[in-house]
Amino acid sequence: MKNQKLSQYTKYIVLNILVAAISAILLVNYVAAAYKIRGDSMNSVLKDEERVIISRLALKTGIIDRFDIVVLHKPNEPGKSIIKRVIGLPGEIIEIKDGDVYIDNKKLEQPFLAGKEYPPYRRDTLNPLLIQQGHYFVMGDNREVSQDSRNFGPVPAKFIFGKTIFRYWPLSRIGKIK
Repeated sequence: MKNQKLSQYTKYIVLNILVAAISAILLVNYVAAAYKIRGDSMNSVLKDEERVIISRLALKTGIIDRFDIVVLHKPNEPGKSIIKRVIGLPGEIIEIKDGDVYIDNKKLEQPFLAGKEYPPYRRDTLNPLLIQQGHYFVMGDNREVSQDSRNFGPVPAKFIFGKTIFRYWPLSRIGKIK
């Protein structure tokens, strides 16, 4: 009798651990995951060593909007991931003149860059470029140091694997990311 209760208890524990493990795997692969910021390309919105929650589920809906901050596989180094802001959408023509971004010949207002200016030696230029369907033009907020679509071109949607939704570390900066 005692062995039977121990056996049932053991099955109960193993089953609960199995359910928890499967739930965790599904959660991390299909719903949300933690991501650690590496580098300064998104300063001052996101800083080196900060930690965020990324939504994988948001991408399953197929909605990626302008100014979303996304995590993607770096096109020229597929083993690395990077975090950037979506600037150009599929079907748009993007151009950069003297550091200013134009979408379909209209200057793009970027409120998250308020107060930031390119140094005179880094006034980027990009000739008009049609962003193909299924691709996005991404840039870091810290344009001076960011390696982004200005270097490797528009990114296929399949390279994007998460949208940032929440910063959880450091505690002094905890909150929704804008």
